[in-house]
This record gives sequence, C-alpha cells and structure tokens, in this order.
Amino acid sequence: MATSETFSISDAEIGKTRRGAFLPALLILPIAALFGLDSSKSQPMHFLMTFSIGILFAAAVVSIGWFGAQKRIAEYRKTSLTIADGKLIWRSGIGQSELDLSMVESVARRGGRGDVSVITLTLADGSRKTLEGYDRMRILFERLDGEVRAATFHHN
Repeated sequence: MATSETFSISDAEIGKTRRGAFLPALLILPIAALFGLDSSKSQPMHFLMTFSIGILFAAAVVSIGWFGAQKRIAEYRKTSLTIADGKLIWRSGIGQSELDLSMVESVARRGGRGDVSVITLTLADGSRKTLEGYDRMRILFERLDGEVRAATFHHN
C-alpha cells in the first residue's frame, strides 16, 4: 500500500491574505492627502476635512477587506491536498474532489532559486490545474512528479 501525504495552506499564504486587507488603505490615504493639499484651497480645515473623510473611507474599506480575509483564512484552515493511491485529493469546507494522477500528462513548476511557488498539472484533455500557496511546495512538486512518472510508466 502506498503512503499518503497531506499538504495544507502555508502560513506565508495566510499572512499574505491578512496583509492584503490593508493594501487599500495604502492607496486611499495618499490620494486623500493629495486632494487635501490642493493648492487652490489653502485653508487647513480643507485638508483636515478631506483627510478625515479619506481615513473614514479607508477604515471602512479595510474593515470589509479584513472580514473577507478572515473568512478566506478560516476556509484555508479547512483546505488540504492529499496524495494517496495514485490520486490527488482536495478537501475543503465545501467538499472533496479527486484527480486520478494517471490523467496528468505533465507536472511543471515555477519559482526561483530552488523554491517552488506554483505547480501546474497538464491533463490528458489539455486542461490545466494550478496549485499554489501550500506548505512544502518543493516536496509536493517532487511527490506529484514521481507519482505522475510512475503512473505514466505503468500505463505504457
């Protein structure tokens, strides 16, 4: 019986999702400051009012983004990939799906300096599946590549 191995969403991916919630504030606040410093309106109250409105708008956008990020992170914690018995099994809060690795024609990776950031599976029908954001991506790639090569070898 073949061994199974499970991979979950990485802490780095979770951190990136959290940081992404604050990105709109980095765009909104400088724009609000520029409008507040409009040279045609030299009154300090104009700047304060404009910048205050920008802060309120940024806070609303960030809180909405934070709520969405927290929902995605909760879903990430329920998501896993398992390689077992010649199949790639994806589990999440909404269900489970399987991919028979004998249907995969090739496994490609993207990344730099020995790292793997994205794994692309090309299926026999020409479609592609992309995997990213999981922990131990290099090991996941090596395991998938080995499984696909073994399935191809036994198939031929």
